[in-house]
Amino acid sequence: MAIALALIERAIKKASKSICKFQIAALGFNGRGELVLIKTNRPRFCRYGGGLHAEMAIMNKARRYGIVRILICRVGKSGLLRPIEPCACCSKIAEKLGIKIETIY
Repeated sequence: MAIALALIERAIKKASKSICKFQIAALGFNGRGELVLIKTNRPRFCRYGGGLHAEMAIMNKARRYGIVRILICRVGKSGLLRPIEPCACCSKIAEKLGIKIETIY
């Protein structure tokens, strides 16, 4: 239980560092259940409305780190957790890679 709370606190702290309107963090775990990557979403300034999703940033490095599970969380302006679900595109890619995406809320 203490480990889970520490992971949630770490995800909230990382998400709050995102400069995007929706502050999102993703935690990537390998097959042994070890946390190996933490990423946030970030804007792409070359086109309007596009950005790199936090879970997509982890899936880009999934093969190198052996990622099998991703936890995502969204933080509001007050620092509290907000509801989130992965988009259809990220879900489809995760399914192809054999990665399970779960949310923290």
